Amino acid sequence: MNSVSVLTLRVPADKAADVIGYYQRERILQTSGAAAAQLLVDVKDPGTIVVLAWWTDPEAYTAWQQAPERDAFNRGITGIAGASIGGGSQELRVVQYVSGND
Repeated sequence: MNSVSVLTLRVPADKAADVIGYYQRERILQTSGAAAAQLLVDVKDPGTIVVLAWWTDPEAYTAWQQAPERDAFNRGITGIAGASIGGGSQELRVVQYVSGND
């Protein structure tokens, strides 16, 4: 795996379950084209939602960033969470990978 993208969303805690449900209903992780992905919630701050996605090539991640579906999903999330949504994203290059069997 070449890179991992990290998307952090900060939504009102009372909207977090709705945002998570939207991700699951709309199959956003499955639609992204990532080799693998996880939807995570901060244990101490349930309004912080993190998406980790593993990308095998930069073109796949670029395609997802430019996909019309992604824009539609973003509008849907904003519609649920309202104007108070915050967060950020970053792309990290994998320099070492260890699995449970290594």
